[in-house]
Amino acid sequence: MQLYHHPYSLDSQKVRLVLEEKDIDYTSFHVNPITGKNFDSGFFRKNPTAKLPVFQNGSHILYDTVEIIQYIERIAMVSSGGDESSLSSGEVVEWIYKIQQWNPKFFTLSHVLPKYRLTVSKFLRRVIIARMAECPELASAYHLKLKEAYQTEDKLKDPEAQRRSEEHLERILDEAETKLSETTAYLLGGEFTLADVAFIPVLSRLALLNMEEKYIATRPNVAEYWNRVQKRPSYKKVIGKHFDGWRRHKTLFRTWCFVQIRSLLKQY
Repeated sequence: MQLYHHPYSLDSQKVRLVLEEKDIDYTSFHVNPITGKNFDSGFFRKNPTAKLPVFQNGSHILYDTVEIIQYIERIAMVSSGGDESSLSSGEVVEWIYKIQQWNPKFFTLSHVLPKYRLTVSKFLRRVIIARMAECPELASAYHLKLKEAYQTEDKLKDPEAQRRSEEHLERILDEAETKLSETTAYLLGGEFTLADVAFIPVLSRLALLNMEEKYIATRPNVAEYWNRVQKRPSYKKVIGKHFDGWRRHKTLFRTWCFVQIRSLLKQY
């Protein structure tokens, strides 16, 4: 089994958390979306949406995050000799989809300083144009991604779109706060479920953006939950390893240097 992913991708984090929690072996391939590695022709032919993650098991390839998570859960069920009663409940699946409807990419970009966001955006557009020239047979698919990049920049100028994104996030957090006031440890009770797998990366992204005080600390049950899940081995391996404490600066600095140097040298 192969997973094409990157720590920057929230959906990648969700899938990796499931793999670690279920103790399933897999081969990891890092595809950095900020440096445009998801537009390399080898990956782009496999997945013209250029989105992460991509999960491959033999000839079976999955692109949808929820489908990947549920597929891995079934693999774990079969491996352990369990039956379908061990699969996630309807409530768990409902929470996964609820969280999945929020767009973390737009929220993240809208809270990144313009000088960084615009530099990366310009770099990625040039990467797409360069790949388009190298692989003319994929030009139409690359053109769609280029158009999408310009549309995202236009959307980021719309304060109403930003307001809707923030309100959507707050609704999820408020519902989680209420739910956690009724449970003992995790989102849907005393046991860690796939709902937690979907929710943890959201909190991690808020912490990465230095928005913990605004969105997490103001919700005591969510704050307590956040402190608890950061102690799980799966969190430490998937997220903490890259973004806790000084590690976040190392991770971000390396990517920023790559973009700056390649831009300076015009190597896209």
